[in-house]
Amino acid sequence: MSCYNLKKRVVLVVLSLLFSCLGYAQLSDLHYLPPLKQGSNNAGIREQAIYLSTPETTPFTVNVFRGTNTTAIATFTISNASPIIYNLANGDNDITLVKNNLTGVVLNNSGLRFEAPNGENFYVNFRGSSSSQSASLTSKGRSAMGRNFKWGGVPNLGSENSKSNTLGIMATEDDTTIDLFGYDPGCEFRVGNDRAGITADTYQITLDANESFVFETYIGTAPTQAHEDGWIGASIVSDKDIVISNGSMNFGRQVGSSNRDAGIDQPVPENRLGREYVFVRGRGNANGWTEFPLLIGIANNTQIFINGSVTPIATINNGEYFQVPSSNYSSNTVGANMYIRTSNDVYAYQCLAGSTAAYTQGLNFVAPINCLLPDTMDNIPEIRDAAGTTITGGLTVIASSVTPNANIVVTDDNGTATLPAPNAVAGNSDWKTFYIPNLTGDVSVSSTGPIAVGFFGFNGARGLAGYYSGFDTTPDVNLEITGSLCLPGASLRIIDETFDAYQWFHEGNLIPGATSETYDPTSAGNYYVQVTKGPCTYDSNTLAAYYCDPDIILDKTVDLPVVNNNDLVTFTVTVESLGLNPVTN
Repeated sequence: MSCYNLKKRVVLVVLSLLFSCLGYAQLSDLHYLPPLKQGSNNAGIREQAIYLSTPETTPFTVNVFRGTNTTAIATFTISNASPIIYNLANGDNDITLVKNNLTGVVLNNSGLRFEAPNGENFYVNFRGSSSSQSASLTSKGRSAMGRNFKWGGVPNLGSENSKSNTLGIMATEDDTTIDLFGYDPGCEFRVGNDRAGITADTYQITLDANESFVFETYIGTAPTQAHEDGWIGASIVSDKDIVISNGSMNFGRQVGSSNRDAGIDQPVPENRLGREYVFVRGRGNANGWTEFPLLIGIANNTQIFINGSVTPIATINNGEYFQVPSSNYSSNTVGANMYIRTSNDVYAYQCLAGSTAAYTQGLNFVAPINCLLPDTMDNIPEIRDAAGTTITGGLTVIASSVTPNANIVVTDDNGTATLPAPNAVAGNSDWKTFYIPNLTGDVSVSSTGPIAVGFFGFNGARGLAGYYSGFDTTPDVNLEITGSLCLPGASLRIIDETFDAYQWFHEGNLIPGATSETYDPTSAGNYYVQVTKGPCTYDSNTLAAYYCDPDIILDKTVDLPVVNNNDLVTFTVTVESLGLNPVTN
């Protein structure tokens, strides 16, 4: 090893604080879309499209697989500048929506899997429309894979021959045993043309990798209490990882009415839930039919607290649900918010409307707020398009209150959008919310702190909602020495990450005024930086800065013995004797 290389190894010190990455939710290299069931063909969803997008600037390949097929049925090249819209066959195509004869049986040619073979991350968003309904479902990627779930949605009220509730399950490994239980004993599930083909109080299925199974509770024109809400909170437990999607197509919110729209989403397993949630109101009217959160318990004695109150509004047990009255929103206007804290983890769904009409509702599965949410959502492609139907609506953003508004940038095809004044969140000063209407084209949101992003809209009687957020994404804090590499003249800086605030420390002591991304040390010793991202702070490990003299390194590297020219000399250089910390390449 040359003396130059030894010096380079000693003073080119790079430190990475490595956090475990718990998941990026929607952004993933692998996505599953289990099939679902609608009450009548084309009545809930007719036109369908999958929207593929990514923050990656370099184009990469995404392969699409149907069911257990090992050969891709479609292959796309996508990049940040070139998202893809993948159009599917209409209605009950037996891929994303199945006919009666494929309901309540094991399927090997339904459901979709999207995979980037080289590991790049991308978003998958399903959107569908019919003459009077629309819906959106965002895949949660690898974060959707798990073994314990609850069947989610909202009570399906009223009657009409297209109203039904659905659960789609897709296995990721062979010989996966799945149990469904905890539903109302009066629930009946379809098998083929028999709407009550499954009446048992528990049901077990076995699936191989990429096989699927679809449950449907049919409302129709003769609704019962069990079919209206007896399925909400039912347990889905497997011995190997599965992915589920759930909701209703169609569902109504008025007793005795045929009002309806489609509402579906993909949840994550129970181990990825949280206890704190912020909801942003849609355009529904003040009667509360279409604007409310719904929480499902996964543990007994779960208390629910609203907007900072110390008195619980309700207490639920495992598998029970509570519909939070819309009067708890900060106002009855679009963009109002509500903060909910629970004593145990819960599933959180939101029913919201694209307009004041009761039949333009949508359904979102909502992520818990925490400072580990991602700071970028790049991008939602064609935000106003729902499989060929033009939607009018807006974007919601939940952001850390310590993030300067100027650091939250929303762009669409017209450039940078004007950010309105934020709405404070009652009961939790760590967060603020925004509502930005009338965006168009591809929409991106970037921030220096954690964010959660949703969208909703309507066209006539059609309403839909979508949600983009992360689940427990932790940042990397990477430090490097630049400048002359040695003291004096060295500089410490963070690599490739932007945070809300910085504070540097020397030998464990705060350095007054050292609050920028870089710091030029004035003396030798140990340094670290504390960064703030939203309401959370992170400390890097210690990076040592040294004075160094190339001449000393040259003189002290090694003493070579006298050898013959043809002899091979093997020796070890230790840098501890120089008073330095060895660092490998």
